[in-house]
Amino acid sequence: MTIFGITVSAATIWFVVGGILAIIEAVTLGLVCIWFAGGAVGAAISAMLGASPLVQIIVFLAVSAVLVAVTRPIAKKRFNNKTEKTNVDALIGQTGVVEEKITPESSGQVKADGKVWRAVSESGEIEKGSVVVIKSIKGVTIMVEEIGGREC
Repeated sequence: MTIFGITVSAATIWFVVGGILAIIEAVTLGLVCIWFAGGAVGAAISAMLGASPLVQIIVFLAVSAVLVAVTRPIAKKRFNNKTEKTNVDALIGQTGVVEEKITPESSGQVKADGKVWRAVSESGEIEKGSVVVIKSIKGVTIMVEEIGGREC
């Protein structure tokens, strides 16, 4: 194949594609391109052995698929895939203290994580000073449940 007057073999093109994919993988660390880089190397080897372009593409797809099927489960186990709750999601399960009485008719206020939040209770009235646990968050309102006890 001739590109801009330079004769380039199919193997060279596949190696360049593999190198570009490897560089993209190194920059993004997303574990996506690395398998296709391996497929490109497989296709380059098939090109060096004289395979037709159709066979090269089939080798590329097959090697990529095998690499994904074999190594992806191993990679998922090895890398930390646990997500850490941040921001307001981290509040769920924490306790707070009622700053303003919560009634079934109106919301109150709960101090949790050093901040005062608008709060409602699905289980009824909660007196000021009661300790509550945060069950969920809807918009800027936390849903709380009394766990007993009072702030000292």
